[in-house]
Amino acid sequence: MELHVANSFLDLWRAAGRERHAGKTGSLPAPLDRLNGETLAARDGAHPLAFLTGAELLTPCTDALSGSIEVTPGSLVGGEIHARLRVRATKEINARGTRVAVKGYLIREVTQSHTEKVGDQEHTTTWIEVLATEIANVPLIEVAVPATLAPNDEIDLKILAPAPKLGPPSVHLGVYMVVWTLQVEWDIAAGVDERVAAVIDVAQNPDLLRSGVMSLGPSAMMAAWSEGEVSMDVEPAPPIAPGSALQVNVRWPSASGGRGARVELYADLKMALPVRIAAAELQTSDLAKGSLITFEIPNDAPPVFDGAQLSLRYRIRVLIDRPMRSDLAAERNVVIG
Repeated sequence: MELHVANSFLDLWRAAGRERHAGKTGSLPAPLDRLNGETLAARDGAHPLAFLTGAELLTPCTDALSGSIEVTPGSLVGGEIHARLRVRATKEINARGTRVAVKGYLIREVTQSHTEKVGDQEHTTTWIEVLATEIANVPLIEVAVPATLAPNDEIDLKILAPAPKLGPPSVHLGVYMVVWTLQVEWDIAAGVDERVAAVIDVAQNPDLLRSGVMSLGPSAMMAAWSEGEVSMDVEPAPPIAPGSALQVNVRWPSASGGRGARVELYADLKMALPVRIAAAELQTSDLAKGSLITFEIPNDAPPVFDGAQLSLRYRIRVLIDRPMRSDLAAERNVVIG
């Protein structure tokens, strides 16, 4: 048996590199504007976003403030966000008011092109640019923050906020990223607003996966599965945690001939091609007798989710490679998250 497993989910995109495209830039809205410029653009075919994290994109404080929002780890979809605002004014702030909010962003890679004509010739330049769209803005009107601060005034305030009710969770999909933030803004008249912000790691909630709210497929949460004579049982029972081992006990009694067989684990992302995370090559005779295959799930494998016009699912496929004829295949879903 020959096993091929990705060490990292994001490495599947990083293999394309991040080579910059001279003269091209990308821009994200505040507070995710720290790396605005050439870092957010790359040659056609590259994947610059795969090399970045939400924390690296964040501008935590504007010039008039020093400090941070400290977020307690462990936030889940449908749960709560616990945080503490600790800031000091470095100069006078006289705002019309303040806003405290949980905001979510969909960051994505977009292919851009520009065509110019020189004489009778047309030349088209194509590149990749990183852009963002705000997908949620939940104001916390019960959190009172002073609008006026003198130099060296300090704020130390605990904040309790709702996490996104149904998601999406914080995910990095290589070409897409969902980033959640907690922001405190001072609304400055005829000037640039002041802000302190933090990135929130909102994990998928296992209870949501078990609730039936999401359409996961009839086999996704089952340990044992069979269709006709083909069986694919998994251990442990889903959901499978990233960074853990997934054992697949696969059997196809009538499997014979062909050039061999494969058992594969795929990630299916809406609006993108399927991504193969792992594969095991074996003889069809071993498939007929039954084989136990272990896939190590990458630590950074994103969880199954719906939201932000995206969805992610995982499936296991067993395939018999038959030369000069169509291959035979069977599939089942499995939940990772």
